[in-house]
Amino acid sequence: MRDEPEDRAPEPPSTGRSHYEDLDFEVPQATPAPGRRTPTLTVAGVVLVFSGVLPLVSVLAFSPESGVAIALIVLGVAELLGAALVLLLQPIGRVLGFVLGCVGIVIGLVTARSSPANGLVTIGLNGYVIYAMAISGASFRGG
Repeated sequence: MRDEPEDRAPEPPSTGRSHYEDLDFEVPQATPAPGRRTPTLTVAGVVLVFSGVLPLVSVLAFSPESGVAIALIVLGVAELLGAALVLLLQPIGRVLGFVLGCVGIVIGLVTARSSPANGLVTIGLNGYVIYAMAISGASFRGG
């Protein structure tokens, strides 16, 4: 037996990548079924409920000036309406959730000057609402 070279197919030139990187598999993405509420949306709805109840409680408990009281009542009712529409998966609820999340972040930034912990929690919770509305678009489409 002699060591004779075997006939092999020539190797392609090296690209510095592994051969597994050349495979073209499509990875399926998990998307919620249309019209199905995800846990992320449920938590966002609960955050909106609490964000709506707290201004109304503060109006009843502290009796602020009439202009501030009216603003707090409007904000509280809008948050509760937004929560109901998000939990019912109405498409306008998603838009309202975005808007209320942005308003909440502005309120959190203003509040953070006098109470940093309260402001940061407000920013975080409203940021979560915006995140939930952004990733859950398929849930708001009718199925």
